[in-house]
Amino acid sequence: MRGAAGEVLDFQWTSLNAAAEHFVHDWGVPPVLSRWAPHGLRGVELEACVRVWATGVPLASTLRVSRDGLDGGFQVVGLKEADGLVLWLLEPASETQAAEGLRDALEREREARRRAEGALEGTRDVQAREELLRLALSMARMVAWEWTEGRRAVTWSQDAEGFFGQLPGTLGSSLPGFLSCVLAEDRPRVARGIEQALAVDGAYTLKFRCRHADGSTHWYEAVGQSFHEGERPHRMVGVVMDCTEREHAEAVLREAEERYRLAARATHDVLWDCDLATGRVSWDAGQEELFGYGRDAADHDMSWWTQRLHPDERDAVATGLRDFIASDKGAWQSEYRFLCHDGTWAHVLDRGVLSRDAAGRPVRMIGSMMDITERKRALERLAEEAQFRERFIGILGHDLRNPLNAITLSARALRRRTANNSSQQQMAQRIEASAERMGTMISDILDLTRARLSGGIPLQVAPANLSSVCRQVVEELSAVHPDRSIAFDVDGRSDGVWDADRLAQVLSNLVGNALEHGDQDAPVLLRCLDLEARQVVEVHNPGSPIPAPQLATLFDPFRQAGVARERGRRRSGLGLGLFIVREIVHAHGGSVDVRSSERDGTTFTVTLPRDARRAPR
Repeated sequence: MRGAAGEVLDFQWTSLNAAAEHFVHDWGVPPVLSRWAPHGLRGVELEACVRVWATGVPLASTLRVSRDGLDGGFQVVGLKEADGLVLWLLEPASETQAAEGLRDALEREREARRRAEGALEGTRDVQAREELLRLALSMARMVAWEWTEGRRAVTWSQDAEGFFGQLPGTLGSSLPGFLSCVLAEDRPRVARGIEQALAVDGAYTLKFRCRHADGSTHWYEAVGQSFHEGERPHRMVGVVMDCTEREHAEAVLREAEERYRLAARATHDVLWDCDLATGRVSWDAGQEELFGYGRDAADHDMSWWTQRLHPDERDAVATGLRDFIASDKGAWQSEYRFLCHDGTWAHVLDRGVLSRDAAGRPVRMIGSMMDITERKRALERLAEEAQFRERFIGILGHDLRNPLNAITLSARALRRRTANNSSQQQMAQRIEASAERMGTMISDILDLTRARLSGGIPLQVAPANLSSVCRQVVEELSAVHPDRSIAFDVDGRSDGVWDADRLAQVLSNLVGNALEHGDQDAPVLLRCLDLEARQVVEVHNPGSPIPAPQLATLFDPFRQAGVARERGRRRSGLGLGLFIVREIVHAHGGSVDVRSSERDGTTFTVTLPRDARRAPR
């Protein structure tokens, strides 16, 4: 029966089973009832049906029907369903039958509700899973697709065109439509990959590029599965991921690794990586070429490396490395000899840096070993050659003094014998002056040899007065340069314990250089200053400054400032003067400095301790 909507209830039969039709025929109840009460139904049953409709509580009641003096008793069971009431009339009426009928009716209602709720829940689950899949694909920058043999079409997930950077409608539902989005260079390879996936039942992987509508190129990777029935494919499913950032990162990493590998090969470095937690060290393949160990030595522990250090250096190097790891320093470096596979020793320069965790604990150390054997040998050869040259120069300079002394004595004798012959006098003077200049050069060479081979120029220290030494130098140079002005000033005391002859050599070199390189019309100033425990001597000359690049090497042997040549003057000497000045001053425990500028000219400053015997060399 059904109930009409609204306040007025109008219950009518909508369908009858065979038993109900028999009931209607026997009792004369018409198939359609406008109301129950006029046809012998009591109001209580009608009210019960109305109550079932209003509350949904099942009906269990006895219905009495009278016709032509006959009374019929029926047990009525009623349930409310979605579109009306369902009534069961059980004859003959009994409480047992009524109870069973009610239980059956209730069970039927529960089953119907379970089916309806299960269907509804299934629908909700499908919707939830679809939404979850959509969000997952969006967050992971993926799209999903499916191809079936029955439909012969490709079904893409939402917003596939935007994912591939294409205009709406570009992809369509066919594989050719998808291939049209793939970069032309990758298209044949992708088409072959799809054919292979269709031919073989199983997983597949494809990587390709697409050019977006804005002109940019993106990398994609497709993974999925093909399913076959017999030998024919009937379905393919998969997802496509945007891996552009990963490809760019991997390309940068590959480029960096290749650059580092080539740099290591160019510098003959062996790269190593040490896990400080396990003590394992990994080497790259370069060690096979440099040290001759096989591939089994590419991974070893720290003791393997320590055992191959030279015995004379093992403790110092190993201890230094342990101290470095325990410190807060960031870089380590050490030179040592390392045992090669053939039993020879290689000189190596080993360098490494530490990697620390968030708590600052060292967890990893990475570095490189450079084979410097040839460089060490070259330096040793150069040192031997330099020592040989200096010894040879020293011996030569010493042996030249005897013939040079003979030349000087002969020139002086010639001057005495030819006192009345002016031309011969001039020749003798020229010979004597040249011999003196040669003697100065030989003295410089001998001083160079002593400084290099003996660890410094030897001194004969004694109490001396520096102002007297300065005055002597000024008088000698004034006689040689009568047209030049040399100013001399003493401020405070100038007594000390020095080698007076060597200091005279220092001052003669400095004042002589000032006269040679300074302005011809400007005076040279020599000052002697008292600074308590120290004595200072300054030599100043106006004029063009020494070029800045030459200041750093001015005191090196065989070096000369370029001012004289620029002015067209002839240079004299071997370029050892300032080197010898520095060595003599250092032998006294002092220092010599120079400053030079266009405005202030050039000033050499010599600082000496008051007593050279107590000063550190």
